[in-house]
Amino acid sequence: MSRGYRSYRPRWRRPASAPRSFARKVLDFMLMAIFFALVALLAAKLNRREPVESLVGKAYVIDGDTISISGNHIRLKGIDAPELTQSCGAASATSACGQGSRQTLIRLIGGRPVRCAGEGHDKYNRSLATCFIDEVNLNQAMVEAGQAIAYGDYHDAEMQARRTKKGLWGSEFETPQDWREEHEELPEPSQQQPNRPADLVDQLFDLINRLLGGLL
Repeated sequence: MSRGYRSYRPRWRRPASAPRSFARKVLDFMLMAIFFALVALLAAKLNRREPVESLVGKAYVIDGDTISISGNHIRLKGIDAPELTQSCGAASATSACGQGSRQTLIRLIGGRPVRCAGEGHDKYNRSLATCFIDEVNLNQAMVEAGQAIAYGDYHDAEMQARRTKKGLWGSEFETPQDWREEHEELPEPSQQQPNRPADLVDQLFDLINRLLGGLL
């Protein structure tokens, strides 16, 4: 009895890959490092909260919505007051409403220490803050007195001031924003603040984003 013979096909073997060059290893390492750096920066950017500043002390009143404490310029958040040189009223009976708004804020403060808490800065690098005298919210008090208009907040206080024709609402006036655009007046420059760690994270994130062609 003869035995049958099986035919075997030669097994295909994957050709051995050429060893990576030193330059390729360095490139792979750099790409991996950039990837993990991007993950870390993205996590830091998503989880970061803007630090809350606390500014307390004697305040110098610059105008109806800007004060200075220890050289730090602070913009009262959520309101907009007439500019210092702005006039209001009809042509036949104008009033220096910018000066009036500043004097109202001076009276509200009354030489007492001001306590401000805020988040972030405006484009002129001023701190954006809500400021208090004891438990009195100065931002809201200026709107209630009709010496500032609501600018993102305090709309109920503005409606009450309108109904009772307090301050600015007792005569004709341009909104401070319109007046600034008409007179091309810019706020006073504020002192330069040192870069915070959060700013450095944003700068690194933006740099890597530009290098990658805006993929983030």
